[in-house]
Amino acid sequence: MSVALQARGWWTTAAFGCAVLGCALPVVARLVAGPRGADVHVEWAASVDEAMRERLVEKYRLEDPRKLKDTYTWRYDLVDPSRENIRALVNDPAIEDTHEIDRGDFVLAPTAPRTARRQRFAGWGDTIVGAADGLTIGLIVLALCGLATRTPLRELLSRGIPAMDAESVGLFRIVFGSAAVVYFATHPVDASWLADTFDLELENRPSVAVFDWLRTHPTVVDRIAPWLLITGLAFTAGAFTCLTYPLFVAGALLWGYVATSTTGIHPSGPLLITLIALLPSRWADALSVDAGRRRIRGRASLARPAGPLYGYSLWVPVLSLGVGLAAAAWAKLTVPPHWTDWVLNGTVKYHLIRDVVNAPVDWGLQLAGYPWLAVLASLCVIVLEAAVITAAFTRNQWYRLVVGIAAVPLAGGFYLFMGVFWPAWWIQLLAFLPWPWLASRRRRAGAPVAAPTTATRWLPATQHALIVLVIAQQLVSSSLKVDHIPIFSWYDMYSITYRSTAVWDASRDPTYRLVLSTDEGRVEIPACNPYPAFVRAFQAALEGSSEARQRIWRALQACGKDLTDVHDVTLEGDVRTFDWERLTFRVRPSAARLGPLPIGDAAAGN
Repeated sequence: MSVALQARGWWTTAAFGCAVLGCALPVVARLVAGPRGADVHVEWAASVDEAMRERLVEKYRLEDPRKLKDTYTWRYDLVDPSRENIRALVNDPAIEDTHEIDRGDFVLAPTAPRTARRQRFAGWGDTIVGAADGLTIGLIVLALCGLATRTPLRELLSRGIPAMDAESVGLFRIVFGSAAVVYFATHPVDASWLADTFDLELENRPSVAVFDWLRTHPTVVDRIAPWLLITGLAFTAGAFTCLTYPLFVAGALLWGYVATSTTGIHPSGPLLITLIALLPSRWADALSVDAGRRRIRGRASLARPAGPLYGYSLWVPVLSLGVGLAAAAWAKLTVPPHWTDWVLNGTVKYHLIRDVVNAPVDWGLQLAGYPWLAVLASLCVIVLEAAVITAAFTRNQWYRLVVGIAAVPLAGGFYLFMGVFWPAWWIQLLAFLPWPWLASRRRRAGAPVAAPTTATRWLPATQHALIVLVIAQQLVSSSLKVDHIPIFSWYDMYSITYRSTAVWDASRDPTYRLVLSTDEGRVEIPACNPYPAFVRAFQAALEGSSEARQRIWRALQACGKDLTDVHDVTLEGDVRTFDWERLTFRVRPSAARLGPLPIGDAAAGN
């Protein structure tokens, strides 16, 4: 056996070893560190005295006690969320009720806020898991990069890239760039987006350094919109493209940090990944200002023969959208207790009912009346989401077009049934058009296919590396259930399911009303909507956070209400449920009540 073959076999073995170790590390780390805890509510029986409560708190591993609306209901960090511990807690006669616990299956509710891993290594559980996850990311990326250099896998990853010419890529640049510029122009951000956020969870993410820098440089945030407009138009025109496109991508990433802090990652994450992966594209070899300038100066054209070198630019949006939707399908299969639950429960109807108030039509209400149709719709959603990725690995452009057309009702259904419109996803559907056929209508017969040369060999290698990274980041995000702005997500949107309509009704979180206590009595402020981040800040203020109290005070001042005679503020909850027989909504008062928060303390802190 030759030395080259031995080296190739050693490298392949090492790559597979890294992949296996990378897949095993997160599982082992979680088994060693134990599960994450969760914030749950426990309502004690009236007969339970303080001594008995303390004994039960220790028995059921309930830590960090916080008293809520009355003397019987407390919020705890449930350190041991095992089924056995939860079953014993729920069945204990000293406990009247619980919240954030599925009392039928004796597991945590999907909505339960998760806390640190303290069951086995107090203070070290999350560190162990975090270190293992970080090492896993490096090992998986290393393994994929190593395996991607092997000819079979490299051919598999790039088999769907069409052979295109420079003119077709120039045309795609104009269409894609114009759509991207319009998107960012119609979705501007400014410094107020960062100043108004109450998202305490966001501030605990690794991106905190970027946010701190942006908050101290508000003029940078205010200039993101003109930056994107100028660099985007220059890129679309093909002017100084080697400079303007990277600058456009940099501006888009800054935009992503600000925008996703409010809108979340899902609406724009795939587009931002696409923009990054398109960095090694040869955008301006034809139909560009750069090409025209070279022609005027009498210089030779930079255009290469038609081939995958150019086809990469039209193919990457298909890949990035496909991996995102495949991740969404995987979440719907794995988040529920059983693989078939999301389909057999007709889960689509629950999410349609939740968001139908924003939809332009009420078809979602009608679907709730036909359980079998909801099951069929749920199956179609998962099949369509999983099928889009196949379009990236086929050479048949008409199959790719059919998949793109099939994805249109998926994206359009978000808007029609739920009022959710994500134009960034629609931009990527442009790549599903039959660009090879369009190019063939204008390409001369017998045009040669590009052959790699010494001068251009580095570019295909860069393209292959980014293909691997697009796939690897999604594998890591989905495996570790990562959501890190602005681009990393496991796309668990709408993946939660419910055993029955009664369970869905019981899971509805209350919506809160702001009620002020004044010299003249109770006054409600309907103009101010206590959105979830505000509610979290309000809870933090009740628990003693002076910073949160100041935030609440500033937010109340922005409501336009004179607060000079206000003594305290309370959040009173209502629950919006659905009548599954009459197919109508109903609102009932909830026992949920936060406060009162003395307004004088907040004003003094300000």
